[in-house]
Amino acid sequence: MDPITLAGITAVALNEGVRFLYDQAGEVLRNYRERRAATTELPPELFEASSGESGEPGESRQLVADLDTVARLEPELRGLRRDLGEYGQGVDLVDPRDSEVLALVDGLRRTLEAVYGASIVFLGEPRPDTVRVRGGVEVQEVRGYVAGVRGLPASTGDITGTVRADTVEEGGRAIGVDLTE
Repeated sequence: MDPITLAGITAVALNEGVRFLYDQAGEVLRNYRERRAATTELPPELFEASSGESGEPGESRQLVADLDTVARLEPELRGLRRDLGEYGQGVDLVDPRDSEVLALVDGLRRTLEAVYGASIVFLGEPRPDTVRVRGGVEVQEVRGYVAGVRGLPASTGDITGTVRADTVEEGGRAIGVDLTE
């Protein structure tokens, strides 16, 4: 999705959306900090975050942040939140014609979408239907074939596959995403 599509929504929806993203990023970072302080090792399970707009426009549901993704994207999440601070706190209003700010907003949204594994759509924003597929495999040894995601090629979508293996034997194949026919 091009950040320019954000220019097509109303200024009210855009500014409310920025405040929502800003608040969500703060909540994710607070929960992550508290969780990290409570344990020396980050558990792989998910933790609860604030509810908000996600999925279809107008649909609200409980969002769940993935700790591994937060850990990996923490620097980006902090930087984007900091860069949008004046807008997120309502001090300044977003100008829908300011492509630099729209790029920051879209970057924060995409980062949060990765953290939540869900789409975040602003009210009135046209977003194409996309397929989201996530898969992962953790094994000690690969002797044959293993894939995080295997399927047919999709015309559009967000597909993420991971494989973690201690060893891959000669002739073994460890593939994150395999979209062969």
